[in-house]
Amino acid sequence: MMSQILPRGTVDNDEEGFSSVTVRCVLFQLDSEVYGINVKKIREVLRVGQIREVPGASNHVIGVINVRGVIVTVVDGRGMYHLPAKQTDDDSRIVIIEIDDDTSVGLMVDRVIEVKDIPESCVDLMAENREGRSAYIQGVAHYQDNVIVLVDTDVMFSVVR
Repeated sequence: MMSQILPRGTVDNDEEGFSSVTVRCVLFQLDSEVYGINVKKIREVLRVGQIREVPGASNHVIGVINVRGVIVTVVDGRGMYHLPAKQTDDDSRIVIIEIDDDTSVGLMVDRVIEVKDIPESCVDLMAENREGRSAYIQGVAHYQDNVIVLVDTDVMFSVVR
């Protein structure tokens, strides 16, 4: 069931030497929380450069950037999760997420931490009808003393399509 929701990664040995299927995620931070997005959804990670504001855009849209001739909308990750606003700094990054073959969206995050293989056995998926479920959370991973919120980019950016 999990493989239907989480794109599978590689088979890896866990800390105790047992083989398990893993999901490779780019981990990033918003406020004090750690989030993860499957690397298969990510095209690249960029430093924050010039962002042009778009008059009339929704509250979560910071603006647009030009990525090698392609205009990409940049969305405020903090705003998507109702976190307080924060000025960008040297650690801030824009994670470019591929929505489909023709569409990408940039997600502004506080900082990118690392790429990590997370065993599927450590992931608790959110039930579709679970009360209090955020529309943008696919599940939560408890791995190596960390709690990692797995972002459902398909739902988060469904309005872009």
